[in-house]
Amino acid sequence: MKINIDFFTRFFAQDFLFEYSHVNYTDMVGGRRCFHMDCSGFVAWSLMQMGYVRALVELRSFLKAHDFIKINRFFCKDFAFIFRRKKQFKYWSFLTEPVSGCLLIILFSDGNGHCMFVDKVLAKGALRVIDCTRYPHKNDTRADKPGIGVGEITLERTQGRWFYNSNHSAHSKSQVDVYFVLPKK
Repeated sequence: MKINIDFFTRFFAQDFLFEYSHVNYTDMVGGRRCFHMDCSGFVAWSLMQMGYVRALVELRSFLKAHDFIKINRFFCKDFAFIFRRKKQFKYWSFLTEPVSGCLLIILFSDGNGHCMFVDKVLAKGALRVIDCTRYPHKNDTRADKPGIGVGEITLERTQGRWFYNSNHSAHSKSQVDVYFVLPKK
């Protein structure tokens, strides 16, 4: 999958409002679409808009069958469980390195996570990503405000371990678990 450039071009051309929230829905406020989302909500919503319905249904059905899902969504931390059972998935490819268009799922040692689209691999370890976050990244379109946008992160592999730097002052470079996945139609 290549990121649907047309989808994100149209998306960022619209005038929208944003509120960081774990409720994950959209509504209209004063004639403008308002997104009430977190990172996984934005990823799932975007994949649905791009037509990756089978991949999302497969993921949700798998999580429900294993009693992981309580509401109709996935969490970043679910991918540790999913990755160990990756052969069971028909509509997802699991990668060892980032490529343009893949999803990047980061799991922190405290159990929290962050997921995003890889827009472009810029250089060794530098990635331009499209995401929804409270903590914008380097060279970010959000101008240090939470929301949906494009920015740069650093992801390094040293001695078999991944280190993530969101390039935001609120977070320091940290060792993380990393998953790269591509949905299929």
